[in-house]
Amino acid sequence: MEALHRLSGARFELFTSSPRWFYDESVQGLYRYYEVVTDVGFRQRSALVHDVGATAEALSALVPFDDELVDGLALEVKRAECRAVLCDIAPLGIAVAERAGLPSVLVENFTWPWLYEPHFEEAPALVAISRELEDWFRRATVHVQTEPLCLRDEGTDLHVPPIGRRVRRSREDVRAAMGVDVNAPMVVLTMGGMPEDLPFLERLGVWPGITFVVTGVDRTGVEGNVHAFDNATRIYMPDLVHAADGVVAKLGYSTIAEVWREGRPMAYVTREDSRETEPVREWVQREMTGFEIPGRDFAGGAWIGRIPDLLALPSGARDGEVREGGADAVARVVLELLRG
Repeated sequence: MEALHRLSGARFELFTSSPRWFYDESVQGLYRYYEVVTDVGFRQRSALVHDVGATAEALSALVPFDDELVDGLALEVKRAECRAVLCDIAPLGIAVAERAGLPSVLVENFTWPWLYEPHFEEAPALVAISRELEDWFRRATVHVQTEPLCLRDEGTDLHVPPIGRRVRRSREDVRAAMGVDVNAPMVVLTMGGMPEDLPFLERLGVWPGITFVVTGVDRTGVEGNVHAFDNATRIYMPDLVHAADGVVAKLGYSTIAEVWREGRPMAYVTREDSRETEPVREWVQREMTGFEIPGRDFAGGAWIGRIPDLLALPSGARDGEVREGGADAVARVVLELLRG
C-alpha cells in the first residue's frame, strides 16, 4: 500500500479485521477502514500453538462465502470507485472483485489449502473448505508469490523478494528515544502480535552489557538491561530492527522480511505443527544468518547463553544499505494492470 501510494498517489478502501492502528503505522490517512472478517488463517492458543478445531469452526462460518456478504462488499468497492482488489492471501477479496467486475491481485507465500492439508484427518471439515478456497485462489486475475515461498508455482505471474515495511528513523534516533547508547549491543525479542509466555525474562540479566528490547509482555517498563513493551504500546518494528544488532523472533513472515531487509542475524523460533516451517526455515538458512531455537526449547531459555554467538554474526545493513524488497515490484504490476 505504501509503495503504491508513493509511485502513483493511490488511496485505499481497507477491508480487514486487523486493528486500524497497525495500518496507521505505515499508511495513515491513505485509507478508509471497514471492519469485516475477510479471512480466518489459523486460530491460535499462543504464538506457537495452533487451535485446529477453532480454526475449522471459524472457517465453517465463512466458507462458502455468503452471497449477501459478497454482494454488500462488491457494492462498497463500486461505490468507492475502486479499480482493483488487492488480496493478501484472503480469497474473499477475489470473490468480491469478480462480483464487482474488477481485476484481482493475489499476493501470497502460501495458500491456506496447502497449509490446512496436514490437518484434514484431525478436522475433516477442512477438506471441503480447502477445495472451495483453492477454487477461488485459481480465479485471481494476477497471482504474485513472495519469498520466503512455501510452494513455488511456475505459472505465477510474478515472484518477488520478501515484502517488508520501510525504515523511518535512523539507528541513532531510535536508540536515543529509548536511552540506549548508540554503540551498545542491542537485541530485539518479539513473538509477533500473539501472546506468548516469556518466563525467562529475568535471566536476560546474565548479559548486563547487552540491551534487550522485548515486545508482547504484560507491562511496559525498563528493568535493568530489559526494555519491555506490552501489546498496547505502539512500536514500529522496522525501526527497532534497524536499530538492533540481532533479533530473536518467531519464524513469521513479517519479521523475516524486516530482518532480511536490514541484514540482521536472527535466532528464529520454530514450531513443528506448521507445514510452513520447513520451507521457510530452509530459505532463512540459505539467505540469512542466525540459528534455530526449536519451539519446545524456547520457554526454557537455554538459548540465552548463545546471545553472544548471535551478536558475533555479520550484521550487514546500516542506513542506506538495505536490500530492496518486493513491495515496489508488486506495486508496478498493479499499476500495469490498472493501465490495461
